Amino acid sequence: MNTIHLKILTSLCAIMIMTGSAVNLAQAAKSDNKEAKELQLFNQATISLQDAIKAAEQKTGGKAMEAELNDESVAVQFEIEILKDGKVHEVIVDGKTGKVLKVSLEDESGEGAENEKE
Repeated sequence: MNTIHLKILTSLCAIMIMTGSAVNLAQAAKSDNKEAKELQLFNQATISLQDAIKAAEQKTGGKAMEAELNDESVAVQFEIEILKDGKVHEVIVDGKTGKVLKVSLEDESGEGAENEKE
């Protein structure tokens, strides 16, 4: 391999490394922004995650499998997955009032199939 090819190969490798580093930094910044948003929303909640779970379980008559802050909402909301009769229901609970806002039955893809708004 002559020196010109070696220089080109070295330059291409350097560009690939720099591009990879830039992508990693962008992903880290995005992750930090998401976490900051979640913390901001969580601080606005006047009910606990446990209270949200209780409200979801009482509304559906099922048992909670998973619970998290709904980071896709501009208002503080908890998203609770409830198992009842072998089916998974997604319940949205208002983080300030504790009121159940929505109950939906998840289909196999994990998306809400039926929506029942409260």
